[in-house]
Amino acid sequence: MLVLGAAHHHPLHGTPPRQGPALGRYWKPSASFSLSGKERTSIHKRFLMISLSGVDMERFADEADVVIVGGGPAGLSAAIRLKQLAEQQGRELRVCVVEKASQIGAHTLSGACLEPSALTELFPDWKERGAPLNTPVTEDRFGILTEKHRIPVPMLPGLPMNNHGNYIVRLGHVVRWLGEQAEALGVELYPGYAAAEVRERGRLCVS
Repeated sequence: MLVLGAAHHHPLHGTPPRQGPALGRYWKPSASFSLSGKERTSIHKRFLMISLSGVDMERFADEADVVIVGGGPAGLSAAIRLKQLAEQQGRELRVCVVEKASQIGAHTLSGACLEPSALTELFPDWKERGAPLNTPVTEDRFGILTEKHRIPVPMLPGLPMNNHGNYIVRLGHVVRWLGEQAEALGVELYPGYAAAEVRERGRLCVS
């Protein structure tokens, strides 16, 4: 079971209600300031006590076959593969992905050197689908840096530092593209929600 919560009214700043599960909407404070760790912790606790009192909280509950927590590369790949297998077997399978970021890929900030074999297994036609793998590795250089010099180290075939055939990517773009492919297959994405706990009820898990 998938359980999501949304506050209809905030007693302090009167934020509008979130509308529906597929949101990607969030409120940002109009000002920011710096505090020490103890001050931040104290203010955070007091703010939670004040802000949660009297909140009209409505919970959205629904049934799903599989709920995946985290819309990163692994979570989306798992959701995609499940839908592909279900389609091959002619089965109806409801797969949901819960992601705490306001939109898919928003919390994936790193660059990466991507080895594409796993992506090829998932989508053999990823180039035709427009996957954002646009910069192939053309040259590798590996060296030991001293205070004033660089000592070159040879790149031997088979070593993990040899990246020929790989692609330099921004991982957030890849994750966003995976989200689009997942939705096209029927995966339900719920950005803007963080899973709080998993509760077991017999053989069922309630999130």
